[in-house]
Amino acid sequence: MHQQSTALISLNPSLTSLNFFNLLNNLKVFPSKTQINTKESVILELENHKPNFLFISSSLPGVIDIVEVVTKAKQVSPGTKIILTINDNDTGRILNYLIANVDAIIWSDNFVESVEFAIRQALKDQLFICGRSAFELRRLLVEQKSESRNDIGLLSLLTDRETEVLHSLTQGINYKQISKLLFISESTVKTHINNIFTKLSVNDRTQAVLYALKHGIESIAKKPDLLKNLTNQPIQK
Repeated sequence: MHQQSTALISLNPSLTSLNFFNLLNNLKVFPSKTQINTKESVILELENHKPNFLFISSSLPGVIDIVEVVTKAKQVSPGTKIILTINDNDTGRILNYLIANVDAIIWSDNFVESVEFAIRQALKDQLFICGRSAFELRRLLVEQKSESRNDIGLLSLLTDRETEVLHSLTQGINYKQISKLLFISESTVKTHINNIFTKLSVNDRTQAVLYALKHGIESIAKKPDLLKNLTNQPIQK
């Protein structure tokens, strides 16, 4: 990491240790403001300064719905990478956080150990989900799949080739790898992905992957092994 980055810190005080700030300094990430703990102040700072990172806790005092804060944050500063820390009360909401387009999810009791990798992955436009969060996400997706049964939703609108491309995305495969796997050009892959976004009414790869997993793409795709990458590697956006 060569260029300097700025960060807005909106974390619970227990997470803002000296080790955390030393780590930021080593990575050339410099806080513009620290301990911004209301929705209004977070959004105002993002609008005015457009920092590279927002470190935010899911349980900020006085903030009822962190999903609303994250969604608004992405609207006012789309380029800001949002690294969210969660706790045991968030296990049922991880999917909501991903749909709100956070860039990393870290468990608060493993914060310092995970934050460096989360920063590096966010700078490469890769979604980072720590192992414990990935396990909970997997459980939620299995539960939702069971509830929806054979409801494949908007997946029925996809062509066979678009289904193959989307299934490849759920495996964490990048554009170049998909083009080699399916024997098509990278530009054709991008065209298929744009068509997928339109048909599924989603805005990015993360939302497309989550929709596909939720609605059981393995039931219509050739390769059923969908979830292994959630626990082994970051998901590329």
